[in-house]
Amino acid sequence: MTTGGMPHTLIDGRYELQRQLGRGGMGVVWEAYDNRLGRQVAVKELLFRGAMDPETQAQWVSRARREAQAIARIGHEHVVAVHDVIEAEGQVWIVMEQVDPHSLADRLREQGRLPALQAARIGLEVLRGLRAVHAAGVLHRDVKPHNILFRRDGRAVLMDFGIATFEGAAQVTRLHETVGTPQYLAPELTAPSSDRTTRDATPAADLWSLGVTLYETVEGRAPFRGPTPYEVLEAVRTLEVPPMGHAGPLRPLIEGLLVKEPAARLTSERAEQLLQHVAQETPHPLARYPEDEETQSTPSPPPTGPGSRTSPAAPPRPARPLRFRRPRRSRRLIVLAGAAAVAVLLTAGWFGLDRLRDPGRPSLSDSATIVSARQRGFLIVGVKSDQPGLSERTGPGTNDFKGFDIDLARAIAKRLGFKEVHFEVVDTPSREYRLSSGQVDLIVASYSITAQREKSVDFAGPYYTAGQDFLVRAADKKYTGVQSLTGHKVCTVQGSTSETRLRDVYPGILRDSRASYGLCVSDLLTGVVDAVSTDDVILAGYRAQYPKALRLLGAPFSEEEYGVGLHKDEPELKQVVCEVIKEEISSGRWRKSYDRYLKRLAPKELGDQRPPEQTQCG
Repeated sequence: MTTGGMPHTLIDGRYELQRQLGRGGMGVVWEAYDNRLGRQVAVKELLFRGAMDPETQAQWVSRARREAQAIARIGHEHVVAVHDVIEAEGQVWIVMEQVDPHSLADRLREQGRLPALQAARIGLEVLRGLRAVHAAGVLHRDVKPHNILFRRDGRAVLMDFGIATFEGAAQVTRLHETVGTPQYLAPELTAPSSDRTTRDATPAADLWSLGVTLYETVEGRAPFRGPTPYEVLEAVRTLEVPPMGHAGPLRPLIEGLLVKEPAARLTSERAEQLLQHVAQETPHPLARYPEDEETQSTPSPPPTGPGSRTSPAAPPRPARPLRFRRPRRSRRLIVLAGAAAVAVLLTAGWFGLDRLRDPGRPSLSDSATIVSARQRGFLIVGVKSDQPGLSERTGPGTNDFKGFDIDLARAIAKRLGFKEVHFEVVDTPSREYRLSSGQVDLIVASYSITAQREKSVDFAGPYYTAGQDFLVRAADKKYTGVQSLTGHKVCTVQGSTSETRLRDVYPGILRDSRASYGLCVSDLLTGVVDAVSTDDVILAGYRAQYPKALRLLGAPFSEEEYGVGLHKDEPELKQVVCEVIKEEISSGRWRKSYDRYLKRLAPKELGDQRPPEQTQCG
């Protein structure tokens, strides 16, 4: 294997380096092509070969190996995914998913600063990734704009775990070595090296770094600066946070994160509440917070935290789930009067016909979701992007989708009177949040109906019944059913019903969660896990992509009913969606879509599926 990176170098006989995506003090990131799986990836090459003594180089190799271990054990949509780690001849290569190399730092260089709302949405995604990092027992230790990148759909991704640490990891940092970037380093980590007791990193240190990142994002400058690293560290340790002129509603959050004393610093739970409050303020023109109709809460005087002259202002009340309300007269609506008048002219006839069709039934003009969507001019439907047969993009980089779920989503949009549909990709753990916060109008995304989910969202349907099963490598003949996987590593998605069922019913199976089933399948192909568990129809789609490498056990151990996710307390909308599902079934369109997209994936395992009874539709 060649130890030096250059275009067309073949790593491990598999990954062909194509071009450099970025270079930093710790390594070079390459765009590469995976010849085995036929996909683009990113490969990180560490810059230590030949430039250090053997002992120091061994430490860097250990650090690189630890970076791969730290990321691989997390598996979250807002944390970069590691596919492979290759070590040979004193060199380590880390193979990761490819994301947009244009970082938050690049955006700030181009734009100067970002609006508070945009910063809040990025911060919320980074915080969720960071909470998953901490839940896995990992500390990032270098959160900063340079290490926040974005996927093609715009989601923020936390990366570069080169100096991360976690429980049980070998310690390679020297005693007097400053770990991290001075501008973003927490004050408890900047104390003189003789004071060893204050230099242990904790999750609170990562939260401080996030606070500095958000300050820089909204203000266009870092809060603590100096001509030398030593003076920067002194500023972090001793100076107050400079006043903010552009933070707006993010000010209490940033001040709360930038408290000198770690114990008095804002917790990750409260930080997420505040970021939700700001990020959800105006998801749609007619959205309202419950607080909008009450007196606004004002922060109480900030308490004095020990060892700090800067303590957090009392945060606003925790954000409650956002609910749409019927439009009412307000100054905000006056601004929208012109647009609203046009919308009314376009839709008045449609709403009138809706009432005339059946005077005794609720009207869609009473649906806050539909009123809001009509104001905007299109319907937003939450879907998956990586489930062959059910829901997937028609091509790389496009925002058009195809599949069984997509056919149903388009039928619902047509019945509701929308010619334009925007598909928004939703991940499994965030579906309830994306719906209840108003980011999508409804969800058609292999959404299993469960009692827990029904506490926060409503369902129409079910429109499909799946069985939970396993996908294994074709060569592994020893796996025949759920019991044969006891003691073996099975990959599921965080927050999925599969993860819950395996934990509660089959505790002997070793669960290994990821942010998506696509990542699970990649790890199955490379031998990182022994099986993938989810609904048989989803697994059949992946098996169809790799028919020689993978097989579906065909031994389902439970049933999952897919429903259309809806906002709570909108019976008029639910009734129409139920009618659409029934019409799709009675007209034969359901069967046609099933045969086109699903049955062909696994005719033997899926069989001749029949439409389920509409238990959620009364």
